[in-house]
Amino acid sequence: MSTAKIDEKGRIVLPTDLIARLKMNPGDEFVIGEATNDSILLKKKDLRTILEGVIKEARRVDLDKLERDVEEEGNRIAREKYKIFAGH
Repeated sequence: MSTAKIDEKGRIVLPTDLIARLKMNPGDEFVIGEATNDSILLKKKDLRTILEGVIKEARRVDLDKLERDVEEEGNRIAREKYKIFAGH
């Protein structure tokens, strides 16, 4: 396990061997968060993995059901709106 120091500007330089092992490159983006009171979690943003997840979720969508749900919601909104106008 390596160590690193935080500088005056709040930057931490990661050890070179870690950067190489994790195939980090200049410009890579990371999500950072508090894991526990004294530790942080640093996760590389991987656009490919994110997109693959979105595609996987999209494939699970029942388009016929979605169309019915949208139509039902539109009808519900129209009924409410008509009720408001009918009362005046």
